[in-house]
Formats: sequence, C-alpha cells, structure tokens
Amino acid sequence: MYLKGLGIACHPPVLIPEVGEGRENEAEKTIRGLRDLALKVAEIKPEVIVCITPHGNVFRDGVAVVYENQMKGDLRNFGHPEITMEKDCDMGLLDELNMGFGKNNCHTIFLNHKIAKEYKISLDLDHGVLVPLYFIEKYYRTYKIVHITIGELSLIELYKMGKVIREAIEARGKEAMILASADLSHCLKDEGPYAFNPMGPLFDENIVNGIKDKNYYSILTVPHQVYEPAGQCGLKPIIMGLGATDGLDTEATVFSYEGPFGVGYMSAFIDLTDQKIPSLLDRYEADKMLSYKERRSNESPFVALARATINTWVQRGRKLNFDHYKNQVDIEADVLGELENNQAGVFVSLHQHGELRGCIGTTGPVTENIAQEIIRNAIEASTYDPRFMPVEEQELMDLEIKVDVLGVAEPVNSIAELDAKKYGVIVEKDLHRGLLLPDLEGVNTPEEQIAIAKRKAGIPESDSDVMLQRFQVIRHQ
Repeated sequence: MYLKGLGIACHPPVLIPEVGEGRENEAEKTIRGLRDLALKVAEIKPEVIVCITPHGNVFRDGVAVVYENQMKGDLRNFGHPEITMEKDCDMGLLDELNMGFGKNNCHTIFLNHKIAKEYKISLDLDHGVLVPLYFIEKYYRTYKIVHITIGELSLIELYKMGKVIREAIEARGKEAMILASADLSHCLKDEGPYAFNPMGPLFDENIVNGIKDKNYYSILTVPHQVYEPAGQCGLKPIIMGLGATDGLDTEATVFSYEGPFGVGYMSAFIDLTDQKIPSLLDRYEADKMLSYKERRSNESPFVALARATINTWVQRGRKLNFDHYKNQVDIEADVLGELENNQAGVFVSLHQHGELRGCIGTTGPVTENIAQEIIRNAIEASTYDPRFMPVEEQELMDLEIKVDVLGVAEPVNSIAELDAKKYGVIVEKDLHRGLLLPDLEGVNTPEEQIAIAKRKAGIPESDSDVMLQRFQVIRHQ
C-alpha cells in the first residue's frame, strides 16, 4: 500500500518563535505534539505529502487543487516575510487526481497561474500548509507536495473525495501521506478569537475522542448544530483525510490536544493496515435511507408537494402536473381545498446537512393558487437560486424542505411592533425591497432581521428612512 497514513496538524503561526515572540511557550504541549508528528513523518519518509488546507482558495462549489510544478509562500501576513518555503509539486499524482476526480464526478477546479490570474487569486502556500510543514521540515525535507483546499461542499462529498485521493495515490505508485491541516474550535474561551460557545468544547471532544477511539463515523456525522457554533476550520480537512481511510482498519494516535488562546489545537496520526473493515459509506447510505423514509412519513402535504416537484424537475426535467399528482396521493379534502382554492405568497427553503441549499419565494401570489405557487417556487429554489448550483439527483434524499405560506403584510411604525420569532419583516425604500422570514436560526432580534433585510435589498444599514412591514407565516415542514 502506497498510502502510509493520515497526519492531522493544527496551524497557528504563533507557534513559530519569530511570530510568537514568547507566546509560543503557552502552547508547549502543542509544540511537542507537532514535533512527534514530524518525527512520525520522518520515520515513514513519504515521497509525497498531500496537504489539505482550509485556508487556501476556498470556492463555494468545489475543491481547489493547485496544478503547478512548484509552490512557494511566506508568513508576511503575520509580520514575517523572511519565513519562506518552496516545494516541488508531484505532477504525476496531480494527473491521477485530475482523472480520478473527473471519473467520480467530483466538484473540483485545478488551478494554474493563468486561471489564478483570471480569478484574481494567488497560488502561494497558505499558513494552513506552511505552519505544519515548518515543523516537519526540521526532521524531513525530501518530499514533494500536492496542495488541496477544501470547498464549501457537504461533509459526505468531501469524505468521498478523500477515497478518490487514496485511489489516485495507489495508481501513482509512490509512497505518500495525507496531511489534514485543522484547527478545532475557536470558541473555547471568551478571550479567544470568538466569544465562548458551549458547542466549542463539545465539538473538540467529539473530534479528539473520535480519533482516539477510531470512531470516525461520529466525526462524519457530527451535527451542524454542534460544528457551526463551534467556530472551527478543521472539520472538513479532517473529513476529507478520513475518507482516504474508508474500508481499512487503522491505528490512531493523538499526540496532543490543548486549548491555549481559546482555540483547540490537536496533532494526531492515523496508520493504515491491510485489514479490510466495513465501509462507512455503506453505513451512511443505510442511515440516510432510514432518515429519508422517516422524513417523508412526517412531511406535511405542502412539503410533500414541494419535494415531488423538485424530484420531478431534477430527475425528469419537467414541471409537475398537479392534477395528475393529486390523484396519485392521499390529500385530505380540507388541505386539498386550501391548495386549490386559496392564493398566497409562498417561500420554499431547502437545507442540506443543516446548511442552506436554496430559498426562493413570492411575497404575494403570482399564480392561480397555493399549489401552483409551491410548484413554481420549489423549482426556483432548487434550480435558479443564484447563490447555489442547481440541485443534482444524488442530493435529493438529503434535502430538508420547508414551505412558508405568507400572510398579508401590514405596515409598522416602530421596531417595537416586530418580533423576530413571530413576524417576518419587509424593508422598503424607493425601488429597493428586502424580505426576511421569521424564526430563522441565528436571527434573534428585530434589529438583526432589519439589518439582513436591508443587505438583501441593497439598502445601507445606516439608512433609517425606510418603510417597514411585518407578516406572519404558516410554516410547513
């Protein structure tokens, strides 16, 4: 086996003496852990280190891979341009990755200097790679690299891409290791980069124990309600690295974990063995099917209609015929009457793994009834929301769908008449109009509602000369 293991390393520049100027002494355990990881790398002597970082060029819709013969970088952004590094890239492995990602329909972009110039980005080594390699270089230097930056993709997509990386390494035929650059929660203390959040310690405990106990499934399926408030940057690189271990037994060692400066720092190494074990992907697909069936059984008729619309549009490329649909499903007479006889504005919201995947709606009716309003906006939300790529067939079972039927908007004279949980808000000035639904996660006050609605409308937040309206919704999920 050419893949020799997965290293996980934190990447705070403060650990480098020139940057830390003494503060690095507050993280002695972390420095020792990175030294132990570096000694492990020197022991296995990989010809290639595949670096997965959260701090390179992060794209919304794909993973970025640098396709150049050589990369260099420095720590000028941390006040020390003299700390530099230059490494050759393994072009053979890059070619294997290009073929493997393409064959498996992975969302990637391979960046060379010409493409980088078009995007107005740089291809320098980022600190997520520089800091771990700084410690490795003290003990071992004769390796090439591959530089990969995680994208804003789902955890399961990244995990599957990790498996493709392993296949490419085996096809390349050179001994390699994967280095996942990963800081954990930034919310461990109020004096840290972000305010303390109880999800921070919980997230870190889940990651550290998941590695120690080889319970990688607990990491792959960590709820978004935990990892989003934790303020971390390391989950996706770790997930991608773990994907390369899928179906193989491992030996895992956590060299260190501590939380100085309010940030969780871990260093670890996972050795691979030749012994086969059940794939976590199979377990994930089985659990997904159970979750999907449970979700479908509990959906309201409004959501069921939106889902049928999206499935029909994505799988068959055509609009759902409601007259045919209503004859094939069991809809109670009063609900069917509401769908066919009433008019209202409707918003259809899609979430995937806890993250927004699309949301489009109408503030007032633009079709003959609520059924057609749902059909219209379900297609729009799944395909034409400009913030997202169109939903693909393999995503359908992961979608969580909400349908909000809007009441009539009424003007308000002051913020005191608003309630972020009860009322949605519409902000208008001249031809600019922004709307925000009520009871959204992370939006707790009318002031926050108004600020977000202003941004959506293109109205300066400082502009107080606006017209406010409120409305209630009936939420179906």
